[in-house]
Order: sequence, then C-alpha cells, then structure tokens
Amino acid sequence: MIGLSSVTSRSNQITDTRSVVKAMYIYTFATLVEWPAERRTGDFVIGVYGEKTAVYDELIKKYSGKSIGSQKIVVKNYRNKDEVKGCHILYVTEERTNELSSLSGSLLTENTLLVGERNGALAKGAIINFIVEGNQQKYEINKTNAKNHRLVIADKLADLAAKVTK
Repeated sequence: MIGLSSVTSRSNQITDTRSVVKAMYIYTFATLVEWPAERRTGDFVIGVYGEKTAVYDELIKKYSGKSIGSQKIVVKNYRNKDEVKGCHILYVTEERTNELSSLSGSLLTENTLLVGERNGALAKGAIINFIVEGNQQKYEINKTNAKNHRLVIADKLADLAAKVTK
C-alpha cells in the first residue's frame, strides 16, 4: 500500500510540475510575442478553454495582476466556445483539442495566440503546442499560423522551441 501511495503522489507531483512550467511558458509567450498595435491597450487577457486545470490555477496564483508592458494580466476560464472573445492568449486544454480548427477560424481577426497540448495541434490551428521530449516539458511553434493571426514570434522564443514549422 505504501508503494502505491508513493507512485500516485509522484505522478501528481510530475503533473503539478508540468503545470507550473506550462504557466511560466505561457507568461513567457506573452512577453515574447508582438501583437498588432490595436491589441496593446486595455487588459492583457490569458484564457483557459476547458475545465479549470492546474495550469489555470498557476496562472491565477503567479501571473494574474502582473503586467505585460502597460497591460494588466487578467486570467479567464471559458467552458463554452461562444464565450471566448478578446483573449490575447488562449490555452486550449487537451480534452478540447478537437475544437482548435474552429477556434482558429473564429479568433483569426482577434489576433489570439492559440496554445495547444496534444500531438497534431499545430495542424489544427494552434500557434504554439506543448510537447514532452524525454522527461522535459517543451513547445513547438507554427510560424505560418502566427502570421495568419498577425502575430510576430520573437527570434528568442523560436530559438528555444523544440521545433519550428514555417
């Protein structure tokens, strides 16, 4: 019984560690992506689409209220696709990955950085996708998707990516 408890605890710890890293990456994306001029006023909205997750909790705890330039970070949770509006970054939870294509189309004019976390998410319209290589949390970027949303990915962010698709 002690061994099983230890394995479960360790599994939860790995998940929590990944959530901390994902939230940190999302904040870093916010600082290293350039939005069109009309999106550089008002609040900087980071949305989580799907059930509230440990990533959402981390974003609230560590980054809500901080600033990106002169914009205050506001973190929102969306459960319905029709509610998603005005996000600078939208983190799409794994169980909602199948909705990325329609989200990408509907958020194209809003210049939203779509972040996924499942293999194939870039092909469905995500601009950045979380992946795990070995035991490390990493990300991949699709620059064409970024360009379609009128977003400029800083070279530094692209250089740190595990893979960049042009």
